Amino acid sequence: MQLLQRSALCRDLALLLLWLLVWQCGRLVEYTEHASVWFPSAGLTFAAMLVLGLRAIPALLIACVLITFFSVQLYQLPLNFNQTLQAGLLFGLAHILPYGVGAWLLRVLASRGQRHFPKLVLQFLLIAAGSALAASVLVIVQLVLCRMLPFSQVESTWLPFWIGDLAGVVVIAPLLFAVLTRFKPSALFRLTDVAGLQQLRWSRRVSVKILLNIALLTAVMFLVKLTHSANSAFAIFFLLIPHMWLACTESAFVNVISVAISSTLIVLWVHLFGLMEFVMVYQFAVTVIAANTLFGLSLPALIEDNIRLRQVAFTDSLTQTATREWLEQQAGLEILRHQHTGLPLSLVLFDVDHFKQINDAYGHQVGDQALATVCQITRHYLRPSDLLARYGGDEFVLLLPDTSAEAAALIAGRILAQLRLVRIADLTQISASFGVSQYQPGQDYSSLFAQADKALYQAKQQGRDQVQLYAEAVVPSAT
Repeated sequence: MQLLQRSALCRDLALLLLWLLVWQCGRLVEYTEHASVWFPSAGLTFAAMLVLGLRAIPALLIACVLITFFSVQLYQLPLNFNQTLQAGLLFGLAHILPYGVGAWLLRVLASRGQRHFPKLVLQFLLIAAGSALAASVLVIVQLVLCRMLPFSQVESTWLPFWIGDLAGVVVIAPLLFAVLTRFKPSALFRLTDVAGLQQLRWSRRVSVKILLNIALLTAVMFLVKLTHSANSAFAIFFLLIPHMWLACTESAFVNVISVAISSTLIVLWVHLFGLMEFVMVYQFAVTVIAANTLFGLSLPALIEDNIRLRQVAFTDSLTQTATREWLEQQAGLEILRHQHTGLPLSLVLFDVDHFKQINDAYGHQVGDQALATVCQITRHYLRPSDLLARYGGDEFVLLLPDTSAEAAALIAGRILAQLRLVRIADLTQISASFGVSQYQPGQDYSSLFAQADKALYQAKQQGRDQVQLYAEAVVPSAT
């Protein structure tokens, strides 16, 4: 492996041999001249151009010329050496150019920051479809011009040719891309890191899932062998279910391996079970299963992005507390829960005393530090079920489920006592005023908040630096 990493000549030779081997695997399931159930060489070409770029062209071009000579002998075509060499070079150009352009386009999109995995999946599938179609058209034109394919067969050849190429790219390219980057890490970017294609977490559980998938695939295709029914052939699409199961529970590398195994078995059973009459069904099945799995792999990334966006939308950036919008949503849910359980629910509204003077005297940076410190201290006295939210400016709200007003006042008193010990910059002391209210039957969030606001106003009127219950006497702070 180290030799392949260090020697460009060894990499070229290995790529050449691998391409010929992969092409031979595709030829084994060829159902007519120049048309196979799938064309895995297309996936290798795309992956090689993506990882190696222009450095892959010599090995790929030599491989295309060699298989052209082999095909001429295999199909006993009336071409001499020079005509065959010309046909091989034209085939290499027609095959490599579309996948090279497609790989270059994907590299450009990734290098410009488009590394969001769901976007990359969509981009890859669209580029793969376009590249496979372009390659199919150019290769068919080359075959006709070089007298390797009668023009009369073009109409019946182009669609299975395209789907076979597309299946090869969608199924094989992700796996071979991950493999090739182990020998030659890309200097431009590491898509494998974005897609998780280097994380091979294999376990007994993974083996069981793949074996179950293989058993289901074999059973479904053996049923078609027994019945020779077109309706039975469509049962292959039930494989979407286990592959989505794998996509949602296992790493990306495990999934691309699983798709490659399933796709290889599909084309193998087509050949061994004599199911060539249903070849178009299985071509589409291979492509759809692979594409569906790639989109399935996007789900965890989408969920993670949604969680991150939710955190950004409902988290105050300065204090890392909940936003006002999130507070109102959670308060509504807690009120509904209280109506079912009858357990108490309290709300505490507080702000920092004379906060404007702190900003004016010490600057906004010190003021921000004071707010962050207040929130940090407050969190020490809260349970996981409690919610601390920034209502606006220096004003904060505590939502305390299963807590009476008296207990909420004691919590607020402990927070206040701790705040008095804080020193920030040249400040001698930080204090705050607290208003506490408890939910009563028939109230809504607005009225509960309004009561806490009135209690806070009363605390300020009576000198600040204290805790006040709604319509109650001042509660002494804890010491």
